[in-house]
Amino acid sequence: MVIRGLARISLLLICLAAAAPALSAALWWSLDSGPWAQEPQLVLTEQSQSGAVRVYGDHPGLNAGPAAERTVDELTAAGGFDRGTLVVALPTGSGWVDPAQVRATEHWADGDVATISLRYSAAPSAAVYLLRPTLATESARALIAEVSDRLDAMAPSDRPFLVVHGQSLGALAGQRALEDDSLTRHVDARLWQGRPGDAPGAPTAPCVESAVNADDPVAALSWGLLARPVEAVGVLAALPGSASASPGTLHSYLPVILSAACVEPHPSPPPPVPA
Repeated sequence: MVIRGLARISLLLICLAAAAPALSAALWWSLDSGPWAQEPQLVLTEQSQSGAVRVYGDHPGLNAGPAAERTVDELTAAGGFDRGTLVVALPTGSGWVDPAQVRATEHWADGDVATISLRYSAAPSAAVYLLRPTLATESARALIAEVSDRLDAMAPSDRPFLVVHGQSLGALAGQRALEDDSLTRHVDARLWQGRPGDAPGAPTAPCVESAVNADDPVAALSWGLLARPVEAVGVLAALPGSASASPGTLHSYLPVILSAACVEPHPSPPPPVPA
């Protein structure tokens, strides 16, 4: 009962802050850069054991465009565009990217992969979702756009296989960003895990993998819960600690690996006709 009460009180505070500008600003500061700011494990700042490239743009407070440009500059300098696979990993609100997913992808690619991510805040996802609802999508859109612009300058045969991956708020941001068809031109595959329940449906596109645990309370979140108070209490009570559950349960996910059909080589262009 104590956990249920805390979950309901926390959500109530954030909802009240979303409706009151002064309270919203104060709460956002405390969560994003003040005493309640989070510092999760930042796996992309650690050296890869398989020799893969990892690039992490840590730029909370910087506008999305310049932050994306700086981060992709680092990717270029690290040789990320020379790898066979490039993963754009869209983080949760606090900047967290799942270490298990990163390591599983690097193992799958035998190290021939680069992963890039951009941190836009240090606040928990619930606060970003309610207090700064466009922040995650703007960051995702800017990063994918910057990567796509660099790929435009490469010969098609030299471009890496491009994967966009998002978990939780990252999945929501990625799906919303890729509703812009101009950003999908180089995206070969999309991996989504634990998207919130009111996220848009998976896009109609080849090579889309979407994983949602059956007991994930985040997947059940939607504004429709306001009309179902009994169900809402159960969902809110299950939220605390759900991300720390055993992988494959609640809001903790097992790595998702692309199916073989997605990564088969693209058909080679026909040879030139002799003059």
